[in-house]
Amino acid sequence: MTSPAGRTFVLLSLLALGARGAGAQEDLLPDITVRQSDLYDHDISVLGNGRWIRLSNGTPNIGDGKLYLYGVLPQNDDGTQTVRQRVYRDDGTYWDTDVGYFIYHPEHDHIHFEDWAIYRLRQVLEDGGVGPILAEGEKTSFCILDLQVFDSSLPNFNPYGQFHSCSGTVQGLSVGWLDIYSKGLAGQRINITGVPDGQYWLESEVDPLRRIVERDTTNNIARILITLGEGGSDVAEPNNSMAQVAMRPEGGPNSPNLGPCGPRRVIPDLSIDTHLDEDYFRFYVNDTGGPDDFVRIDFDKTQGDLDLELWTDAGELLRVSHGAGDFEQIPLTGQPEGWYFARIYGFADATSPRYSLTIDPPENEPPAIEITAPPPGDTVLEHGVDTYRVEWTASYPENDRTWVTLYLNHHPEIDEHAFLLPTSVNTPGEDGFYIVNSAYVPPDTYWVIAQVTDGGAVSEGVSLGTITFVEICPGDFTRDGLRDTRDVLAFLNAWTADDPRADQNHDGAIDSRDVTEFLNAWTGPC
Repeated sequence: MTSPAGRTFVLLSLLALGARGAGAQEDLLPDITVRQSDLYDHDISVLGNGRWIRLSNGTPNIGDGKLYLYGVLPQNDDGTQTVRQRVYRDDGTYWDTDVGYFIYHPEHDHIHFEDWAIYRLRQVLEDGGVGPILAEGEKTSFCILDLQVFDSSLPNFNPYGQFHSCSGTVQGLSVGWLDIYSKGLAGQRINITGVPDGQYWLESEVDPLRRIVERDTTNNIARILITLGEGGSDVAEPNNSMAQVAMRPEGGPNSPNLGPCGPRRVIPDLSIDTHLDEDYFRFYVNDTGGPDDFVRIDFDKTQGDLDLELWTDAGELLRVSHGAGDFEQIPLTGQPEGWYFARIYGFADATSPRYSLTIDPPENEPPAIEITAPPPGDTVLEHGVDTYRVEWTASYPENDRTWVTLYLNHHPEIDEHAFLLPTSVNTPGEDGFYIVNSAYVPPDTYWVIAQVTDGGAVSEGVSLGTITFVEICPGDFTRDGLRDTRDVLAFLNAWTADDPRADQNHDGAIDSRDVTEFLNAWTGPC
């Protein structure tokens, strides 16, 4: 039998162990970064007397925990809503802290988290370093959502994500997910009027005011080199080495990592700018090449003689074309399935202001795709607020990799009216889904059409049902685009059942004030 002194020692030891265990709780912090590759999707436009850079921006969460943001009521006097971040611990508890503000964004028709990102144009120093800011956009507000998978191998990755709508006052980013804003959306630009032509750093910084609690704030900036004006590098730059190209996304906007090219891919308006410049392009061959399959460049020899080489993905030189005409062509005959590089450079240090690259890979049996969501019928969602997860299953008759690109159209086919979803281009087929951000398209009813390729052939699949994005007026409780007696009945049913949706004034209680709030909205202006 244990003595009283022994029992006391055991008890104190257990208490000490428990105290150490409590002290070992760790915060599962998010870590928000900027995906550099999205910055290559930019263009320069002239509006009136001004010149602008429009750019895309992606912000992934590579941390240990999700970024969870929620609005605090009542609203502030200036119409904003205080936002708190909820930080979860590894034992399931959490703590909250104020981190900024939500504000209604009329151009996007939903609430945004203020000061999420800022874009800058910086000087390039003589040693290639980063110089002072020459132009800067306004701090950009986002509705922060799980839109794309960034890294599914991260611990605590949620394969379905969590944040899919701007309809409430909760936003965030799950671990391993990415929010992306394309260059066509409002706010994605920098006014560069008056900036002289030349080479600059294009920079994006997430959370520039450092309000978010995260694991690491030293990785909040990404930048790329760009050239303004005539004589600037082509859109595929930088692609001066295999390593540079391999790091770019397969088939991404302006990416020299081309991925699937079948049945034929032509890339115009490329250039060799200096005697030190050389271009690499990576592409996928889905089957053993035949006599009609080739890689080719076309150019004007009087402006500069170019040569072409074919390399394996492992860096082995396979074939060269050093002709004397206005083109160089290398056959793919006998080359097995796999990844290859085309290398283009000037003969005897020549330069060329313009050339085109053609990839004509072997064709084979096309893959098949079946869109499983949206299902038959019509799925109604709120425009500018909701997202929709399109899902598919793909079959591979030759067990090849596949890539999927999505279109929306008023008809179940791809024609001149079809709307390409730009961030869907070459989504890996094995992902099985793509999340449509309704802010990218006008409110309307759409069929979903999927193009699938294995790099050699392309086929299409059409959804069995449609998606309708509608403008929702206050008081439209059923969210069907109409305000009628069905909204009143639906609200009363929710109110009598203590359904949280009936909390119209968002005070945490369901009472008569919610009835008044609903009726004012139902009878008020849209």
